Amino acid sequence: MTRISAISTPDATSPAATYSQAIDLGDLVFTAGQVGATPDGRLGGTLAEQVNLAVDNLEAVLAAAGTSLSNVVKTTCFLADVADFPEFDAVYRARFGEPFPARSTVGVAFGGEGLLVEIEAIAVK
Repeated sequence: MTRISAISTPDATSPAATYSQAIDLGDLVFTAGQVGATPDGRLGGTLAEQVNLAVDNLEAVLAAAGTSLSNVVKTTCFLADVADFPEFDAVYRARFGEPFPARSTVGVAFGGEGLLVEIEAIAVK
């Protein structure tokens, strides 16, 4: 039977509700959505800053689980405004290497004021 372990690191934004930053399933790691904020909760001021911070948070959570961005096989990305997709994609492309993970990107209405992006990932170890 696969052991399920919660992953937590102070190097990424703390959960704002009842969830784990990631779940380690042995060979796979499933992250919660990571937002564009510093570990102390300060939101980036621009979309590019928020995308970079969200990916920084993913990197920290994945590192705590013993893996990295280069092992991400799937992301789900959430944008407050789908018209921002070209700018989002340019920053995303710069942070993830080829082969790029499979990806879904959707527009959403965030509850938090000023939140522009959230990214969740599945990675192998």
